[in-house]
Amino acid sequence: MLRPILDEIFSVLSNGEHYKVHTLAAHLQAVELLKQLDEDPNQDLFKRNFVLMNSLYSLQSELIEDGIYLHVDSMDIYLADKGQAPELNTPLRSYYLDWQNYHTDNKEIEALLDSFWQRFSYQQYSTNQPLDKATVDNLCQQWQITQPLEEKAIRRRWRQLALKYHPDKGSDDDLMFKQLQDEYQQLLSHIKVF
Repeated sequence: MLRPILDEIFSVLSNGEHYKVHTLAAHLQAVELLKQLDEDPNQDLFKRNFVLMNSLYSLQSELIEDGIYLHVDSMDIYLADKGQAPELNTPLRSYYLDWQNYHTDNKEIEALLDSFWQRFSYQQYSTNQPLDKATVDNLCQQWQITQPLEEKAIRRRWRQLALKYHPDKGSDDDLMFKQLQDEYQQLLSHIKVF
């Protein structure tokens, strides 16, 4: 079932460039190899990501036998010489190669997405600067949330905006998504300071 996906991924990566998961996912969707997998948006996003990551790790296993290392990281995917290969048996690799994880309930998917985006946002866009009142007011208006700010309301709105603007959902505005991530972290940091 996955052979056409593996072949297409290898073909794309053979140009020597580095790719991101959402870039590869968009390409596979464009060539109709990664179609909608579920009616529920969270389930669909999770399942598409699962199939793509499973394909990448499966291809990684095949290529290492031929002396080619496939580096798999959500933000950096590329082919390299086998000499650059680190330990391949990682928990993430094991997770995506186990098809039992494909059927995951919405609560677990929500927790996984929250955890991923919190780690990603914290690493990329964390801020220790408290926001001034004008900035907070402006963000509340843009995000359509009310004051006083509550963590639960910020997280709920973040999920809505992330689903709408996530690059895997067809949004080609990566800058908008990164801006939303930054604002999300700013709002969370702001309520923790005050």
